[in-house]
Amino acid sequence: MRVKIKPAHQIQRINLLQNQLNEIREVNFQLLIKRPREKSWCCAEVVKHMFVGHSAYSTKIDQALSNLKISNEDFEVLSASAVPSFLIKRFPPVEGKIRFKMKTSKQFKPMLNLEALTQKDVNEILDEMNSSLTQLMEWVEDTRKKDVRSIRFNSAIGPLIKFNASEACEFILCHNERHFQQVANTLTTLKSRRNGL
Repeated sequence: MRVKIKPAHQIQRINLLQNQLNEIREVNFQLLIKRPREKSWCCAEVVKHMFVGHSAYSTKIDQALSNLKISNEDFEVLSASAVPSFLIKRFPPVEGKIRFKMKTSKQFKPMLNLEALTQKDVNEILDEMNSSLTQLMEWVEDTRKKDVRSIRFNSAIGPLIKFNASEACEFILCHNERHFQQVANTLTTLKSRRNGL
């Protein structure tokens, strides 16, 4: 079954992520740069990874949307094509659990030196993420007024997978939801250890 993309619902989900990001800003800086396990990412690395993933689509989505004319009809529901649907369905967490563990390719790994990270650096990472969520919201708003089906572009991993702008926005959003859950799970682990639970 193909994913139904609904911009109004996407906007609500982005708002939730923005609220979660604001909550992350209130967390003790030391918790944001502490890894829960040796080979796991800390919260700052997870957020940086989301920004890197978003950036890989920025020019592609901007170009696609700028080449589409505004339509008289509203596009409130769009069915994703088969391959994007398959990928999109694998990403979102379910009941706080991250399904289908995936290996991150080198180009999307956050390259941070945790020992040198300052509060200012972490604030900049969080600001980048806020900007990317704002941009995602703008793209989604734009997809409501344009028939995005006519322009497809390569995904960030290459030409095997092609997205239109709506599919790419949904993919980014699901990717973000997955990793915001990872941040929440990491903070829960670190706080319970700190409290001796």
